[in-house]
Amino acid sequence: MQGAEHRQQREFFLYAQPKPDAAPAFAIAEPPAPVQPDGMDAADPAIRLEHCIGMQTKAISLLEGKRSSAPDTDRPARLEHADAEILALLREAIVHERTVLQEYRALRAEVSVLRIARDELSVALRLTEALSLTDELTGLPNRRAFVQRLDQELSRNQRTGQPLAMVVLDIDNFKNINDGYGHYVGDMILRSFAQSMVQELRQHDLLARYGGEEFVLLLPETLLNDARNAMEKLARRIRREPLDAGGVCIDMPTFSAGIACLRPGEPAMTLINRADQSLYLAKRLGRNRIETDELLS
Repeated sequence: MQGAEHRQQREFFLYAQPKPDAAPAFAIAEPPAPVQPDGMDAADPAIRLEHCIGMQTKAISLLEGKRSSAPDTDRPARLEHADAEILALLREAIVHERTVLQEYRALRAEVSVLRIARDELSVALRLTEALSLTDELTGLPNRRAFVQRLDQELSRNQRTGQPLAMVVLDIDNFKNINDGYGHYVGDMILRSFAQSMVQELRQHDLLARYGGEEFVLLLPETLLNDARNAMEKLARRIRREPLDAGGVCIDMPTFSAGIACLRPGEPAMTLINRADQSLYLAKRLGRNRIETDELLS
């Protein structure tokens, strides 16, 4: 009986401290997963290690209790010596495992901090990218964002052959507004103009501030006449929206617009130049006009 007890103790120790290069020939059943409060995951290495330490501590208590309760004459000296070795090894294993557990928890805390820092950096990078593509005054996409989107639309046009219209808009006589009312009112007009335009656009259209009082508009899947109709609708909306500028009610200024449609195989700069020339044509013809590149040679 004593030999069986001694064998069970050694088998337990082999489970607690497995050695890959000296695996026992017998099969050891997996101990039941500990029941953890608050739904803790028993597969967590820290929980598993704590459970193992607990089992080893319990084994030490059992061995010590058995040695103190049995008379010396009932146990051969060799068994006493073997039990003492097992107790020493178990205590050494517990010390080592507690050190490993402490180091693992510290490492996991560092990993958690690094993950938080990584997520914060990712958010900061996305914000920085968004800011680099946004016009600070109007909240519209800026010139850089427009160029990126134009490249995407040109690639899409090559794949699908769908039409693409581009519009360049310029607020008429904007310098007189800044000179007469001040730059604060001028900024309010730019923001109000941008908001009015966005409300008239489709979800996949892109309006961007190109610079100063000039805006550009991309209208995917839009023909020339449809683009003109959209601009005329916008012009009617602008005319009926007076602006309250710090207690002074002024009429929204008119705008001039030039429209061009993408031609097969045309590069981006050529499309931009044709729309820009259409805008200059509208200005030469008296402003407050919408012109297309049909009149250009």
